[in-house]
Amino acid sequence: MRVKKMFGAATTAVLVSSLVMAGCASNAETGGNEGKAPANTGSAAPAPKETVTLKAYFPGDKPAGFDDVLKAVNDKLKADNVGAALNVNFLPWTDYGNAVSVKMSAGEDFDMYLDAPWLSMNQMIASNSLVQLDDMVGQRPELQASIPEEMWEYNKFDGKIMGIPLGTTQGQLYGLLIRKDLREKYGLPELKTLGDLETFLYKVKEQEQDVKPFVINGIKADKLPFILSDSANMALDEVLEIGVNMFAYSTKDKKVVGQWESPMIADAYERVTRYYQDGILSKNIAQEQNAETLFKQGKYAATYYAADGVEGLKYSEMLQDGSDKLEVFIPNGDQAKPYTAFQQWNFLCIPASSKNPELAMDVANWLSIKENHDLMEYGIQGKDWEPVGETSYKVLSSYTFPGYVLTWRPTLNRTPDTMAADDKKWFDFSTDPANFTLSPTAGFNFNAEKVKTEYAKITPLHDSIFLPLNQGLLAAEEGKKTLGEKMASLGGQKVIDEIQAQIDAVVAGK
Repeated sequence: MRVKKMFGAATTAVLVSSLVMAGCASNAETGGNEGKAPANTGSAAPAPKETVTLKAYFPGDKPAGFDDVLKAVNDKLKADNVGAALNVNFLPWTDYGNAVSVKMSAGEDFDMYLDAPWLSMNQMIASNSLVQLDDMVGQRPELQASIPEEMWEYNKFDGKIMGIPLGTTQGQLYGLLIRKDLREKYGLPELKTLGDLETFLYKVKEQEQDVKPFVINGIKADKLPFILSDSANMALDEVLEIGVNMFAYSTKDKKVVGQWESPMIADAYERVTRYYQDGILSKNIAQEQNAETLFKQGKYAATYYAADGVEGLKYSEMLQDGSDKLEVFIPNGDQAKPYTAFQQWNFLCIPASSKNPELAMDVANWLSIKENHDLMEYGIQGKDWEPVGETSYKVLSSYTFPGYVLTWRPTLNRTPDTMAADDKKWFDFSTDPANFTLSPTAGFNFNAEKVKTEYAKITPLHDSIFLPLNQGLLAAEEGKKTLGEKMASLGGQKVIDEIQAQIDAVVAGK
């Protein structure tokens, strides 16, 4: 599942101008009724619109306190004369994809839902089951302005906007969260390089009886080559993630390659092998699922970090005692300008069966005004949250809305006031498109339909060989050789050729 639950931060929208524009649009729709008003009454207010209830389907459990927040949202929609109310339905994650597909196939009348390339979005587009949104986005200035131009441009499908891209960060920035107090205990300087990190990890191993060096959940170990490489977070002739497990793109050769074959991150695979053999990485890494808990319990000196607004917040409770015991290590952080395709993994889509696509987009536009966005995302002010400046907030209740289904807007999202300063620094960095280098594969979304048989055959290799290689269980040279041979025997080259053809088409079209 590629969903990431996180918070965002950026600048505020200008509410006054938004309301003025909304008011102008309302007057235009009434046909200029204000001109018929008696001379002594001035301009008449727009006539109240009939309220149409829009049905939405989203995955997951209904948030605590959601009914009260939804009532407040619908009351404000009515007060703002949008002409809409929301009927939001949450479906279990385990059945969400199938349930929505069945509803779409049956032509059920609903108005918005979460879809994504990792769900059924490509198939829905191919079957003409989604409304194209380009013109409607262009007519809604608040919505358009709340999402960076790069996100709109590079999250199109065949050159068309088929869903509102929902995200906060503009690229991937990987690193480690470390125990600053332990670093200072041994008189080590701030970690700047992988060499500095290695010194810290081995020092912990040598000196600490009850603290082990580094813990990461086994399923996330495929990120280690992108953290432990000398080229990490740098826009070099490096191998690029392309959203297809186990495969990447070489900017040097302009070829799709197996990630394990890239010479640019070969040093990382060697490090992972050595770290596993030396006990820097847990011998239980393949089964490890409790890295977060173990780190919070003080049993490890370092853990996985991504500047996505999620990973760092998991550990904010460690700082409740007022200490400053944690810090973020980003390899090459002082020079970081990583490649990005500006690709997002979640989209708000409108089914072709909807009778109210324009109104659904009006609601999306309304949610792109800061006070409306804050109401849905954070709840009722004074009850569920209170603002801390323009870009942060204090949590007052257990209300937590999954913003990735509807409300994520990079220019509007706030960060919790419990966010560590280091975490906020790198998260803010990741929300700014200017801090990234445009990937040559931007705009590419893999469609495996033509090679679905071969793709299905090689997919199990991710868990059986690829992950153990990234975890250090399989030594670098042995694991690379085994994976290459297995991939070739199962038709992996056909998959590579299809990915290559699709990327070449994207690159040629620029």
